Amino acid sequence: MNHKKRTRETHQGTGKPGYRLALVPAMLMAALGCANTAWAVDGGVVAAGAGAIKTQGNKTTISQSSDKMIVNWKNFNIGKDQSVIVNQPGATSAVLNRVTTADATQIDGVLKANGRVFVVNPAGVVFGKSAKVDVGSLVASTLDVTDQQFMDGGKLGLNGSRNINLFSRGGEGKVTNNGQLTAQESVILLGTQAANYGTIRAKDVTLGAANGVAMQMNDSAFGVMLGRQAQNALAANYGVIAAKGGDVNLSAAATGAMLATVVQNTGTIEATSASSGKGGSITLGSELDGKIGVGGRLTADKAIRIVASPMAYVDSPFDASTQPDGGYYGLTGHDITVESGAKLHAATGDVRIDTAGGNVSMNGQIDAGSAAISADRGIVATNGGINADRVSLTGGVIDINAPIRAGSRVDVSADGDVNQHADVKATTGSVNVAGINIIQADGVKTSGDTSVSLISRSVRPHTVTTGQIRVANVTGKTININGGDITLAGDLKADNDIAVRSLRGSIPCQGEICIAVMQGGHLVQTGNVTSRNGNVTLNAATTVSQQPSSLTKAGNDVTLKAFDVQTGRIQAGNKIAVDAYAAHIGGKLTAREISLPANTENTDDNIRIKAKSANL
Repeated sequence: MNHKKRTRETHQGTGKPGYRLALVPAMLMAALGCANTAWAVDGGVVAAGAGAIKTQGNKTTISQSSDKMIVNWKNFNIGKDQSVIVNQPGATSAVLNRVTTADATQIDGVLKANGRVFVVNPAGVVFGKSAKVDVGSLVASTLDVTDQQFMDGGKLGLNGSRNINLFSRGGEGKVTNNGQLTAQESVILLGTQAANYGTIRAKDVTLGAANGVAMQMNDSAFGVMLGRQAQNALAANYGVIAAKGGDVNLSAAATGAMLATVVQNTGTIEATSASSGKGGSITLGSELDGKIGVGGRLTADKAIRIVASPMAYVDSPFDASTQPDGGYYGLTGHDITVESGAKLHAATGDVRIDTAGGNVSMNGQIDAGSAAISADRGIVATNGGINADRVSLTGGVIDINAPIRAGSRVDVSADGDVNQHADVKATTGSVNVAGINIIQADGVKTSGDTSVSLISRSVRPHTVTTGQIRVANVTGKTININGGDITLAGDLKADNDIAVRSLRGSIPCQGEICIAVMQGGHLVQTGNVTSRNGNVTLNAATTVSQQPSSLTKAGNDVTLKAFDVQTGRIQAGNKIAVDAYAAHIGGKLTAREISLPANTENTDDNIRIKAKSANL
């Protein structure tokens, strides 16, 4: 039988006759039938619960009559022009669609449901660019669950809650969204890799990368806890995620990924609070191994948390198939990088960036009610601006390379050095900096409306040997500086007291501007020190050396104490006291009362001492 027929036609633009091959109707229908089978749900069998499946044309309707139902499919593909409608008894009713063959699920069409829909395929689940999902809740997963746990709503735990354990069957399938996912409640993508390139809108959104998870499925929401770690784990958002009245969570439990980024955002994530006050938080977290990379824009009403932890959950609701394995502590690879151009915005909420054992590089912009960045034993580098009411930086070494502007408080605490190359300001409160060595670059300004404190820690535990402090420009109502060798390279200005003094604690620092140097320390002043209404105290164990051109001025008293003192110009509203074995007067001293040691040298005959009384 000849299945070909020649059809005479004219090629456009040539006027010459041509021929084309045409399939006979029987063969055309067969080809179309094969295509529809490849891109349509197929072979659905109700394995647990009760319901019916009906396909008519491009539409498949799943009618669920029990609260929970399991359907095993040969495939759960939905073509671009196809739709699957799930009718469920209620919003908390759940259907598990499990694919039992080796091919990944491809959804390019419409999926609608009024309840909770699970799509489980160990080979992977992909939502194409034309996919449109509108459900009560969606769980798309390469991790499977036993029929009994699903139908029971989870395994009953000691605390009375039920947890569903989803486990890996050994594949490395990925869950990827390129389309539009919408849910009234939750959207959860779970697998070795879970990535969003499209748009997800729901109350709660979770992207979890692991080989085992525990999930709570109660009446109001889902809760997901990552368990068994996965090789090549990645939870990533490159598109748009919007959670209205809920939270967003991107997390990965990774192993063997010390040099890899396992949680990443380059898109937009938004989380707004409900009128009840619930929700409004964004969390990006890695467990055990792997790095976190944050770009794009994160906006939250309540909190943004970016946490890299080397610890895996130990006390948790996992069973033998999902509990963490291969150890509970990762050694390295816990760096967090906030990329240049990234924006983290929590206007009245909190931004917390925290890593244990890694480094934090903050290259973006933070605007928040409070901002806390911590790297236990690591380096914290702020290369982007921070604007918050309260700012806290904690780490092994802290590098401030971009402005920090706070309302009530700035706290900087390093086990090692603090290197300040940009301005730090607390408009209504205090600035407190502590580290072994504190180095402020030329021209840098540090200001606290109430106070500024620069404290050098002991170089070794249980010792009084402190590091160096180099001070640029500092302004505050009071200024307190304690350390080893100290250089005042810029100007210090305070309404009240300024004190530089020893850490032995033998001299109280109440209401003074204190500059303190430990035994063996040296204090060098090349800038000006001015207290408008208070006292200035410069106290060094070895030497205080003021450049002749420098000016030290106080509304009340100026006190210089060291073994050897070299003065510059000093003006005091009340008294100048130099307590030293030897003093060298290098500038004019002006006060109502002046007290100098017996071993005093006036190094310039033109320099005069003006006082109502003098004790020489």
